[in-house]
Amino acid sequence: MKATNYNLPYLQDTTILDVIGEQSIYAMIDKFGRVEYANANMCKLLGYSENELLGEPLKLLESPLHSGLVYKTLWKTIKSKEKWNGELKAKDHYNNDLWLDTTVIPVDKESKLVYLVICKDNTKLKLQNKELIAERNKNNMFLKSIPFRIFSISKFGKILKVNKDFWEEEVNDIIDTYIYDYIGFNCYEEFKNNIYESFKSKKARQFDFFDFDFKGAKSFYSSIVSPNFNALGEVDSLTLCINDVTEFKELDKEVEEKEAKYRLIYKSIDVGIIVVADHEGKIREWNRGAELAFGYTEKEILGRPLAVLTSKTYRESSIKELANAVKLLKNNKQVDIIEMQCLKKNGKEFPVEFTFSSLTFNGKMSYCAMMLDVSDRKNLKEKLKQKTEDLELFLYRSAHDLRAPFASAKGLINLLKDETDINHAQDIVHMLDTTIDNGRNLSNNLLEASMITAKKSEFKRINFTQIINKVLRKLSCDKVSSTIDFNVDVNIERTFKSKPELIVSIFNNLIENAIKYSRPLAPTHKPNIDILVNTNSKGVEIEIYDNGIGINSRDINKIFNLYYKSNSDTVPGSGLGLYIVKSIVEGLKGEIQVKSEVNYGTRFKMFLPFN
Repeated sequence: MKATNYNLPYLQDTTILDVIGEQSIYAMIDKFGRVEYANANMCKLLGYSENELLGEPLKLLESPLHSGLVYKTLWKTIKSKEKWNGELKAKDHYNNDLWLDTTVIPVDKESKLVYLVICKDNTKLKLQNKELIAERNKNNMFLKSIPFRIFSISKFGKILKVNKDFWEEEVNDIIDTYIYDYIGFNCYEEFKNNIYESFKSKKARQFDFFDFDFKGAKSFYSSIVSPNFNALGEVDSLTLCINDVTEFKELDKEVEEKEAKYRLIYKSIDVGIIVVADHEGKIREWNRGAELAFGYTEKEILGRPLAVLTSKTYRESSIKELANAVKLLKNNKQVDIIEMQCLKKNGKEFPVEFTFSSLTFNGKMSYCAMMLDVSDRKNLKEKLKQKTEDLELFLYRSAHDLRAPFASAKGLINLLKDETDINHAQDIVHMLDTTIDNGRNLSNNLLEASMITAKKSEFKRINFTQIINKVLRKLSCDKVSSTIDFNVDVNIERTFKSKPELIVSIFNNLIENAIKYSRPLAPTHKPNIDILVNTNSKGVEIEIYDNGIGINSRDINKIFNLYYKSNSDTVPGSGLGLYIVKSIVEGLKGEIQVKSEVNYGTRFKMFLPFN
């Protein structure tokens, strides 16, 4: 929603400003809960700028439709034009917890009902008594080590008292925390409903529940919650008794072991990505595979909305697709495989495919997404598409280019048949030789290109010195090569195996390229080509660099394209050489890089991993 610039004449009312005070944290919202004004202290507390808050719902107050009793009471009170006060828990922009003593005051100005929200930040006070509890109970469950406890709690589950006979000096550590902090997701709704009903009906309620410890072991508990009344007969707190009755249960040991084993396996699976969300879309289960894929630990992600895992670019459409899937599941219909762009913790996007299923627990529906990272498949599909386009171009150009030397040769032969002058005949023969050489070179290049994907060749030990010397001897017949200094340095400390004909093709094309694009010998310039081969712990590094004419920066990203030539008018060639080199290197799971500067030369650097 785009922020709206609201006109707030009623904020000029000195009576309101006197009540609020300059140091207060406050905001003004409309009847729908949207922010019309937030002072600097409120913006600072929530971690948003004023423009980011204007026109947006104030999440601190949730929605009038929110399922929590506290919010229903809040909105019912203020819509009746009565002041409401209480403590609310919220999240700031950075997902940090906030505890706020909140007062909401209806303000009727100019026939418009708005609400003044004044907050006092109690977060530091809250956290002081929770740090030791959080650390001590880090790996779960409050009830695992406490077979029998009696609590006095508020209607919101806040712990007011604990029986000292059972907890002794550590009682203060859990007072002012919430009972919900110590129970698992599977029994949260059971607790919440019974506490609410006991307050509402003013009657005691008994209920049983089970929970799992961090190892997946299952325990059973019996609980009674009963109301405490004040002098006016109103319920002001509850007494909650929790008793571990695991030893009295006749458990099926085999089933219990299977359940524990399942949970351990589920948590440790790192091949698939498994995410479970509750009926509100908040993440409640998170396996090892999900942690590896998204980068969030279980502690960081549990309780956050499923939407945080979706790409920001496609978030709106992703949420619609998920909502549609939920609708289908609620109607007992099958959901097709969903493809979605997801977002890692580090901001990197990646594609997934997942199946979406539902499960019902304690009358509440949850949803399980089993995801598969399809990044590799997508990349492979793109490469396959490019290779298909290259193949089509290759076939078209091959047919076209092969036709040219044959047509030229035929024309020269016809001229030769009719020529009577011996000198002219020799000129024609010379041109015919050149045409045939061009055709042979083209044929050899096409043969090289076709060898890239050949499967029949075997991996053999590569003698780099022998291959380089062989290539240099072959290219020495070129007049230009006689003016060039070749510097070869090979340091191989470990046997390297590959397809010899492909390695020969790499050196042949790159060295021939360096010769073609060398600058002529001059008093101030001596052309040279350096060839370096070294090994490291992972494979072989090859560098070939020259001091030739170089490559223009606008062409550097195109030189590996099929049939591309950066100097097509001045340098002969088919435009296949560098395409062949890159295809071979990638086929051997290697990498190739190029750096160049006009009139200073070009450097090709390759890495080929050990087979």
